[in-house]
Amino acid sequence: MNKRVTDTSSKVKNEIDEDLEIKKVAHSKNYTQTLLLIILIVLFALTLFCSCFYISKYYENKNKVKGNAELIEISKESNKSLITNNGPFERVIDDTLSEDVVVESFANVEVTTDDDSKQDGVLVYDVKYEISQNDFDFNPISTISSGVLVRFSYSFDNKEWTNANYVLTAPSTTLSPLMSNYYDVGGIVGTINVSTNYKLSSKPGETKKMYWKSETLIRNNSETVGKALKANLKIEYKESA
Repeated sequence: MNKRVTDTSSKVKNEIDEDLEIKKVAHSKNYTQTLLLIILIVLFALTLFCSCFYISKYYENKNKVKGNAELIEISKESNKSLITNNGPFERVIDDTLSEDVVVESFANVEVTTDDDSKQDGVLVYDVKYEISQNDFDFNPISTISSGVLVRFSYSFDNKEWTNANYVLTAPSTTLSPLMSNYYDVGGIVGTINVSTNYKLSSKPGETKKMYWKSETLIRNNSETVGKALKANLKIEYKESA
C-alpha cells in the first residue's frame, strides 16, 4: 500500500513539474512575442515619422514656401485662391566673401474652381518688388556692372522659367532689361511694379498655379563692402471672380 502511494505521489509531482515547464515555455513565448510586437510598433512609428518629415520637406522645397511665409486665402462661392509670399530678405556685403551674392525670393498663387461651377475662377493680382533700404549707388545710366541687379521670372510648373524682359516702372524712373534680363536697381528705394493686373484663371474642376521668382545679384567688391539691401518680392491681391 505504501509503495502505491509513493508511486502516485511521484507521478503527481512529475505532472506538476511538466505543467510548470509548459507554463514557463508558454510565458517565454508570450514575452518574446510581446517584445517583438513592441519593437515592430516602435519601428513603424519611426518609419511613419521619417516619411511624414521628408514628405513635408519635399513639398516645402517644391512650393518654395518657408517657415515665415505669408498666406492669403480668398474664398468665393465657387472657387478659392491662395497667395503665398516668402517674406522680405536683408543682405549686407562684408569682406569675408570671395564672389558675388545671388539672393532668391519666391512667391506663388493658385486658383481652384469647383466642379459644378458655371464659369471659370479668376484672380487678379499685382507682383511687386519692394525695396526698403538700398545703400548701393544710383547709376544715371543703367549698366550690367552695377553694384546690385535683379532679374524676375515666372513659371507654371516650377521647372521651366520665363524671364521678364519688358520695361518696369519704379519710383521716379523706368527700368529697362540689360544683359541676361537683369535690371539695374542701384540706389532705388520704393516699389518696382513687376506685373500689374495679371489675371490667373482656372476652369471648373481645375487648379491653376503660377510661380514668381526674383534673383537679386549683389556685387562683392571694394565699392560694395558694408552696404545693405532690404527687399521683398510679393504678390498683392486685387480682385477675384
